Amino acid sequence: MIRRQGEIARHVERVVEVVERGVCLQRNPGQDRLTRSWQRSLSKYQVDPSLATTPQVVTAMELREHRDRMDAFMRIAREGLDRLHQQLRPSSYCVLLTDATGVTVDFRTVPEQDKEFRAQGFRNGTRWSEMEEGTCGVGTSLVDGQPILVHRGEHFRSHNIGFTCSSAPILGIDDQPLAVLDASALYSPEGRDSQMLVFQMVIEKARLIEDAFAFHSLRQHWILQLGCTPELLNVQTDYLLAFDDAGLFVGGNRKARKELMQRPGRTAQCVSDLFECSATDLLAAAHARPGQAIPLRLLDSGERIFALLRVPDARRQAPTTQSSGVSDTNGCNEARGFGHLATEDARVRTNVDRALKVANRDIPIMLMGETGTGKEAFAKAIHDCSSRYKQPFVALNCAAIPESLIESELFGYRDGAFTGARSKGARGKIIQSDGGTLFLDEIGDMPLVLQSRLLRVLAEGEVLPLGAEEPIPVKLHIVCATHQNLPTLVEEGRFREDLYYRLNGAVFILPPLRERDDIGVVIDRVLVEEARAMGREAIRLAPETRDALLRHGWPGNIRQLRYAMRYACAICESNLLHTAHFPPDLFIGPRIAAPRALREEVSRAAPVLAAPEPDLPPLKEKDLVLRRRMLEVLCRNQWQVTVSAKELGLSRATFYRKLSRLNIVAPNRREG
Repeated sequence: MIRRQGEIARHVERVVEVVERGVCLQRNPGQDRLTRSWQRSLSKYQVDPSLATTPQVVTAMELREHRDRMDAFMRIAREGLDRLHQQLRPSSYCVLLTDATGVTVDFRTVPEQDKEFRAQGFRNGTRWSEMEEGTCGVGTSLVDGQPILVHRGEHFRSHNIGFTCSSAPILGIDDQPLAVLDASALYSPEGRDSQMLVFQMVIEKARLIEDAFAFHSLRQHWILQLGCTPELLNVQTDYLLAFDDAGLFVGGNRKARKELMQRPGRTAQCVSDLFECSATDLLAAAHARPGQAIPLRLLDSGERIFALLRVPDARRQAPTTQSSGVSDTNGCNEARGFGHLATEDARVRTNVDRALKVANRDIPIMLMGETGTGKEAFAKAIHDCSSRYKQPFVALNCAAIPESLIESELFGYRDGAFTGARSKGARGKIIQSDGGTLFLDEIGDMPLVLQSRLLRVLAEGEVLPLGAEEPIPVKLHIVCATHQNLPTLVEEGRFREDLYYRLNGAVFILPPLRERDDIGVVIDRVLVEEARAMGREAIRLAPETRDALLRHGWPGNIRQLRYAMRYACAICESNLLHTAHFPPDLFIGPRIAAPRALREEVSRAAPVLAAPEPDLPPLKEKDLVLRRRMLEVLCRNQWQVTVSAKELGLSRATFYRKLSRLNIVAPNRREG
């Protein structure tokens, strides 16, 4: 779909008329939103409306990281995505799901137009943020948090002006965006009214996914499913409200938060604030009539409503009587925290024993290990075994959020703090984790200026949101994680020394999967979990396949194993998994684990490789230090450039330039 120069010129002229001369963009209900978006696109993001190139696409590794961060959500969203795709497939629409940064993480299209859609940029990994594409369905709905239809010439970039895009944001129970659901077509009639039915279908499916994830997020609490018609409660829920054992509300779906919890002049804090009964009355009624709708009356209006009460997930399981489920002297429950993890490896077992002792102490925890070793799962287990387990566990990946956004994500902001801020402001991750656990992943990638602010929060026990005048007290317990060498970053001036010593009160080093004594147990557990998720409990590994998995190097560790197993379970048509069912590139190249003796031999050879070549011009001291460091990391990572560059905090291009300048040559190329 090539845009003619005249068409592009007319579009650019129209942008100038609307943004700079105040000409009306379109006579439709979303005119003001679209006009503001065009103004942001040109003035704030400086997007060129004449660009006719396809949108940017992230690398395969970056896409995996975007997907990993929302793995649980994607599993739940998949059903809604598939349903919408089936409904729109006859009309040649593609359906896509993006994360909160606008990167496409899941995608459906029609086979007849698949090639054309991909050629126009509709594919997994495409960036659709307003910052990069200007006004578009995904990007604009992320900025203002509302569904939007962007039809043909309403797009900002000339590349997109032939498309029609219906988008709806999906919010978490904290009102922060999780994802965007979008349906787009390459060709459509001129009139935007032709898209209203599709637009409503997208909104409906987005709400369905949002409610399903709200139910999942609140499953550890008592959940009320509320509606006006008792007969429909089991198949259609209007409102979801969750409360704890004391009857205090802990959250709900968006409709419940806006229409029920927000009462005139106040916010309903507990069951008795909202209904003409207490939480105890509710539990008694549900016990007397199990599985039947409970009639309730709203306190303010007297309106009648019906409810089904769902028991917390933890109470549906019989209490464990094994010794591992007994609380230790510090009040930590191992079964509640680490019971679902494989802990037969001696180093992992030692880590768990130590974690049980420090979980309830006022000690910051630092987790170190290669990517994919399960640092977030270990952090969540520490939280779950502690006395804070009923309080929030809030995670933030410092490497996954643009530097311009991480400050507002971490500290929050007041309404009107900056252009584009939400009208009601936003609670940052620190305030959200008050009383619970804040998990900061990839802490080594936090910008220096934010390190100073975080240090002040830790020292003073209070946080000042952007635009606020008064600090907010917080009770903070931090667990952080990194795959980088923080002492080296401290020496290089890229990480504050005082913050480093604030965070490493208790250090846990998680071993890579290839070195774990219980790798077989981990493989078996992952197989059971992935097979059960797909309803294929009978599937098992062929002996030679299990042996190949045991010998594999697993540079991506448990995360790589999980995705490889998921792929194999998906494509295997029998109940026996062979190596042919796993990703084609899994068992080739340097990813196969070398025998331990060979690894030790390579390690002993590293100092020899580190010596400069005799015919090279002499290097400066800092270059020699960098050369030794790069060789050390390369040898440890079996000469995988991407992994080594990431560990050193360098881009691949920069890393390759330094390899050339410092004359570092891989052993398998040295003879040539």
